[in-house]
Amino acid sequence: MEIARRLITLDANIFVAALKQDESYSQNSVSILDKIPDLFIPCEPTIIYQEVCGTLARTAGLNIANLAKEKLDKIIHPMLLINIDKEF
Repeated sequence: MEIARRLITLDANIFVAALKQDESYSQNSVSILDKIPDLFIPCEPTIIYQEVCGTLARTAGLNIANLAKEKLDKIIHPMLLINIDKEF
């Protein structure tokens, strides 16, 4: 029996903690992200890139921020990257 995947929107802190690996909830964040391929399909606002990559660039360095961008590109389908503007 195949499990239907559901859309999920995660706070940027989940991505940051998983990549920094030094937060008190880093392992929990990794566990959540590990479920994405099988159980969830990420649907995120476009600002997720600024929130995650900007935070990581400031706190963990540019290399980690670039890694985060690559990972976000792989898990978020462009059709599910939502532009949140005044009209929305």
